[in-house]
Formats: sequence, structure tokens, C-alpha cells
Amino acid sequence: MPSTFTKYIGQFVLVLFIIGFVPALYFAQEFAKLEGQALALEEQKQRVKLDFSKRELVSSLNEAYKTFTTLTNNSLFHRAVSNPNEFNIEAVQDFWLLVARTLGGYSSLSFIDRTGQETIRVDYIRGMAVAITDTGLINRSQYDEFLTAQHLKSGQIVVVGGNQFHALTATSKQPVLHFVTPIDSNGERAGYLVAEVSLEYIYQQMLGTDDPSAGLPSLLNSRGDVLMTLDNHQNIEVFPTTNLALTMPELWQHIESSQQGTLFAKDQWFSFVTISQGQTLANVQPLILLESFDVQALQPLIRSSKNRLLWQMYAMFFVITLIALGCICWNRNHHKNSIESKLARAAMNGMSAVLITDKNNRIIKVNSEFTNQSGYSFDEVKGKQPSIFASGKHNQEFYLNMWKSLQEDGSWEGEVVNRHRDGHEITEILRIQTILDDDGIIQFYVASFVDISQRKELENLLRDQSEKDGLTGIWNRRKFDQEFSSECMRVKRYPEQEHSCLAIVDIDHFKRINDRFGHARGDEILRNVAVCLRTELRESDFISRIGGEEFAIIMPHTSLEEADKVLNRLRVAIFDQYKGELSISSGITDVTESTGDVYQRADLALYESKASGRNLVSVLTSTEMVHFA
Repeated sequence: MPSTFTKYIGQFVLVLFIIGFVPALYFAQEFAKLEGQALALEEQKQRVKLDFSKRELVSSLNEAYKTFTTLTNNSLFHRAVSNPNEFNIEAVQDFWLLVARTLGGYSSLSFIDRTGQETIRVDYIRGMAVAITDTGLINRSQYDEFLTAQHLKSGQIVVVGGNQFHALTATSKQPVLHFVTPIDSNGERAGYLVAEVSLEYIYQQMLGTDDPSAGLPSLLNSRGDVLMTLDNHQNIEVFPTTNLALTMPELWQHIESSQQGTLFAKDQWFSFVTISQGQTLANVQPLILLESFDVQALQPLIRSSKNRLLWQMYAMFFVITLIALGCICWNRNHHKNSIESKLARAAMNGMSAVLITDKNNRIIKVNSEFTNQSGYSFDEVKGKQPSIFASGKHNQEFYLNMWKSLQEDGSWEGEVVNRHRDGHEITEILRIQTILDDDGIIQFYVASFVDISQRKELENLLRDQSEKDGLTGIWNRRKFDQEFSSECMRVKRYPEQEHSCLAIVDIDHFKRINDRFGHARGDEILRNVAVCLRTELRESDFISRIGGEEFAIIMPHTSLEEADKVLNRLRVAIFDQYKGELSISSGITDVTESTGDVYQRADLALYESKASGRNLVSVLTSTEMVHFA
């Protein structure tokens, strides 16, 4: 007996060595490569992040260029240039104020005459757009953008960008890009249109599109000045006085010699990418995106990889040990359970609720989790069909498709709403699989349930919060875009049957209210106006706050005449509620298939109400827009 035992032990050790030799070499090599792999993964992660930020930055700059081209060709602006009376200048100021509020990226829009004197200017500071009066207009004849503009031809656009400095005082300003183009009137040079685009705003937009927890790389200009970066609390900071060429000359030399790369300096790894002139606007100096991470940042990744390898190694050698034991004990093991029976027991005693029916769909088996989840014991459901759990939320077509899938594919998986024994509804993920005999005929159905009721409730709550305006409690801009797009699609699909209208409502002189009474009073008025609009509108109408003091109303199955009556009723109700101290202006248009065209017409109609004295409702139809264009 001892000799037999020794023989089995020797065989076990030999088999274990033969099977485990190659895996042991493999794991030894993998442990030796952990640090290099961690560095390569981190470098790849940083490059992906830099490439993403680069695309966002280039996209933002090109979008600003397109918008500036549109401003250059604006008819209101050219009318004010050729005939600079008070009415025309105010019209341009109103339009620029609207552009500044809508786009957010323009910190200043101004028109400079041939001597460098500003004649029209709108500033956008800390979320507020302000038209500058005569006393605030300055002479920019010695500014870089004006000096550069002297050499431009008609229609040419130049971008004076990066970290700008005043030509006389040499004082540093916030990092901006100046879009400049000459403006001619009656064949003569009238002046220059200058748009100041905030690099801080563009950086903020990049932060909004990326994962805020991951941060964004620092932004540098071609001289090595750090224009933008994030502090430890993910807030944007401006460092125009920090120069990488002076603080880290070796790193800066490497950046100047390569378009992108990774370098170790001062106990940190740095990854960078350069945005050259050929990749964005031709007149913008190159910009650099720089990301850093220290050596300690690799340790969690190394530990994670090491732990993963250890678990793999333990699992591998555990499997090898089992195989070795299986080989030695093969002829002695006659009572081992089949794999099929083990799987069946694991399935029945797992975390999912399991229900088994026969070929006639009668319940023959359930597990304990089914009882916990549904409230029914096996004795209560034995011999019955699963339809006793139906909640009535699904129509007959739903169940027909389920049975069709079971017959054709042998399985079905989806989300269902069933009813608990006490009557409340349960949302579940249901998977049904058929069991066939040797002739391919269905003998059993095995269904497993996973209760996701709490997750669905949380999803619905989060969806509702993401689509409601936090101040007024009505729908927000995101929900409006979805509903507006759907309404335009319905009109496009049924142009003869569907008649809908869009109205944009704006509170008149809302800035004066904030300036005079404070933002708390302004917020109260916004809430009261929202309540009034919800009270006066019909149940079928959709109302949302789309920004600032602007509201949008979608009125399905409504003609322009009906919409005009509804909006005038709203206007009068608000005017009476505030005893003439507050009023609203509105623009209405009919809904067609293009969301952009419809919104533009409603906005133009609103502008008409504003320009005509406010407290008015204006209508601009799609037919009129064709003649207007």
C-alpha cells in the first residue's frame, strides 16, 4: 500500500511539472514586463486623451471662424456701417447681444473706424452681454489687431491670436483670439470688424465634452506660455506668466523639435501634441496641448496588472493541479457527478429566479429565489401557466413575438413588467430557453428572471432630472431639442394632416430687473412667468426654458391664427399680473421639416417684436420667409 501511494505521488509530481513548466516560464516573463507595459498603456491613454482634446480645440476654432464669417456678411451690420444713425446702431447692438448670449465664446464684438476708434462694441463678461456706450468706447489704433488689419485686403480675414499684449503698455491680457476683417462701404474702407474669442471659453467647452474627473491637458502657445490649465479641483486657471521654455528648457526643446511625443523630466512623464497651422486656421500661431503624470501614477496600474497576473497564475496552477489529480485518480473515480448535473444544480441555486415549464407551458419547477422575488411558493404556482404573473402592461403582439422567437430561435430575452403576489409591479430581465429532445421537439422551457425594478426607478428619476430646468421646474433645452425634432419629423411625415407652431417668448428688459433688484428677484420672476405660461397654455402644448429669460413653446395641431391668440392671451395675462410693470415679447412661426429653419424664423419674429417696441406678438410664416430671404 505505501509503495502504491508513493507511485501515485511521484506520478502526480511528474505530471504537474510537465504541464506547469511552460506556464511558469510565461508568467516569469510577464512579471518582468509589467512596468514597461504599464508605462506603454499610460502613454497610450495620454495620447488618446490629447488627440481627443486636439480635435475638440480645432473644431471650436473652426466653428468660431465660420460664425465670424456670418457676422461679417450680416445685412444689419452693413446698414449700420453705411448709415450709422442711432436706430441702425441699436439694431446691430441688439443682434450682437443675441449672438454673444447664444454662442458664449465671444468676449467682445466691435467695429473700429479707419482711425482705430471704436464706434460699436458689445462685451460678454461673466455670462452677461453688455452694449458699451460712447464713454466706454476706446481708440485701438495702437493695438496689435488694428495694426495687423491695416495690411488686409477687402474680404480677407486674419486671426491675431494666442497670448495677446497691448502695443503701448505691453500689459498682459487674458488669452484670446482676435478675428479681424476690413469692412468696405461704397467702395471705400469704412473700418474693421473685430471679434474677440475667449480661449478660456473654448477650454471650458473642451472640459464640458470630456470626462471632468479625468481633467484636460494644459494649453500653451508657441513661446511656451501656459495659457490654460486645471487646478486640483478641476477649475480653469490662467497662467500667462508661467513659461515652460524657462522652467523646463529640455522638455521645451523636445516639444519644439517634434509634433507629439512623451518625455521624462523632473520626476514626471510629459505627453504633448502640437496643433500646427496646417491643422486649424492658417493665421493662428501653433498651440501645444501638454499632459503630465508622475511615476507614482503607474504604481496602481502595475499593482492591478500584478494582481491580475497573480490571480491568473493561481488559477492556472490550480487548474493544472486538478488536471494532474484527474489523471492520477481517473481510474479510481467512478462516482463523479456529470458536468450537466453540476450546471443544473448551480443554475437552480443561483442568484437568478428560475422557473421551468413543460411543453404545455405548465410550471413544474421553481427555485427559492423565484419565491423571494415573486412572493409565490411552488405549491401556489405548480401546474399553472406563467401568465398568472402578467401585469397587463404588454399587448398581445408582444407575447406573439416572444413565442415566435422561441419557436424559431430557441430562446428569447427582454425586459418585462410582471406583478408580485401582493399586487405591485416588478420590472425584470427575462430570458427563456427551450430544451429539445433528440427529435428537435420542445420538451421544456427554462426561464430566468432578474429584478431590475430599483434600477428602472432610478433611471426614470435621473432622466426626469436631466430633462427639467432646475430653476423653473419646466422642461429644459435638452428636452426641447428632442421634442422639437420629433415634431418636425411628424410634420415631415404627414405634411397635410399635421399643423404645428413654434413660439419663442422673451421677458422684456429682463437685464434691468437683475441690475435694479438683483438676481434673486430675477429668478423669482422667471419662476412666476413659467407658472403663468403653464397655467395659461393648453395640456397639449409643450413649454421649456431654453436659456436665460427665453422660453420656447411647441403647439401641436395648431394653426398660426390659433397660436397667435394663445400667445396674445399669455402676453396680456403676464402684463395684467404685473400691472404693466413687466411684459413679454413673442415670435411665432409654423413648424416645417427643418428644425434650423423653423427656429430661425421664430427668432426673427421675436426680434421683430423687440424692434417694434416690445410687449408684442409677431408672426413669420415659412411662406413669408421664402420671400424675405
